[in-house]
Amino acid sequence: MDELKVKVDEQVSSELSLENNEYLLKYETEDSKKFVSLTMPVRKKTYSHKQLHPIFEMHLPEGYLLSIIKKHFSKIVKMDDFGLLKVMSPSIKGRLSYHSNKNHHQDALSIDDLLHPKSEKLFDELVHRFALNSALSGVQPKVLATIENKATLKTEDYIVKSWGDDYKELALNEYYCMSVVKQSGIAVPEFYISDDEKLFIMKRFDKRDDHTYYGFEDMCVLMAKQRDDKYESTCEQVVKIIKTFVSPRHKKDSLTQFYKMMILNYLLKNGDAHLKNFGLLYDGLENIWLAPAYDVVCTTTYIKKDVPALNLMGSKKWWDKKNLIKFGIQTCGLSNKEAHELYDTCVVARDYVFEGMSQRLKDEKNEDKKTIIQNILETK
Repeated sequence: MDELKVKVDEQVSSELSLENNEYLLKYETEDSKKFVSLTMPVRKKTYSHKQLHPIFEMHLPEGYLLSIIKKHFSKIVKMDDFGLLKVMSPSIKGRLSYHSNKNHHQDALSIDDLLHPKSEKLFDELVHRFALNSALSGVQPKVLATIENKATLKTEDYIVKSWGDDYKELALNEYYCMSVVKQSGIAVPEFYISDDEKLFIMKRFDKRDDHTYYGFEDMCVLMAKQRDDKYESTCEQVVKIIKTFVSPRHKKDSLTQFYKMMILNYLLKNGDAHLKNFGLLYDGLENIWLAPAYDVVCTTTYIKKDVPALNLMGSKKWWDKKNLIKFGIQTCGLSNKEAHELYDTCVVARDYVFEGMSQRLKDEKNEDKKTIIQNILETK
């Protein structure tokens, strides 16, 4: 029987095991604050699942990182979900972590090392140093790097993303789209783009200044879905989760923020706004709110006939203003005036960033960058 001790805020809370092809989670505490997930409160009865529980699956790497890790460990460790979790467990840090005697610590870089790369192979070097520290979902090449502030000597965690030939200039794409989101007044993590525009850099948003962590769960976890089902839901269901879990004092703001996120996903043609790209942050059961916006890109720059990731009003189509206003009123509980004002705010934010992009397009010499900028501008 395979076992892992699960810690909440650095204290052992439960034991996760795999026995007879069944995943079992048994609490070893009676403290109700030491729950592993908002959907799995502390209780005496064991939680059993035929697949790895979604809260633990959330910690598994996907895509590029998964292929790198499997390449290194498949000969010595069975690379099923439990084996992968055990390999990654020493480096998984957050409100939820795992008891381990191993340590995958790596020396910190500085933010200047990322913003001003001295080597074209910097991302490859980051993967070599930080792959086992990077329990990150998503297929895009990315790592979780430890960065040191030279002034304060404090270390922070940053997600560093690169791109391949299938998604050229993806860092630039995300930088512009996230700039629109920020301009609209939606909460976003601190983010940057490197001088050569090959790396998109985003600060980890669940870590407090004192290096303790907020709880974070994505919508796959909160809907009890596996990662392969991240496209199998609706925007209405996400709103239902927000209404169910978010604390009363944060509910209005969270619904407003989600509504604006959806408007911009439609305005920017972000067809990858799936369940794992929305989540909740919390500081105990009485303080839960919508997480900042992240992973916003214009996907129609690569897939011309791409469609939205989630159903809205029964369809995966690019709805117009009239229908998005209807969604805001009927589903998010906004007034007609609020829905229109929020929509207009998002349009103004988009147009502001697009104006700067249009000016750049006139002088840009790099054909790939010109193409990306032009394609994003054509979503208007």
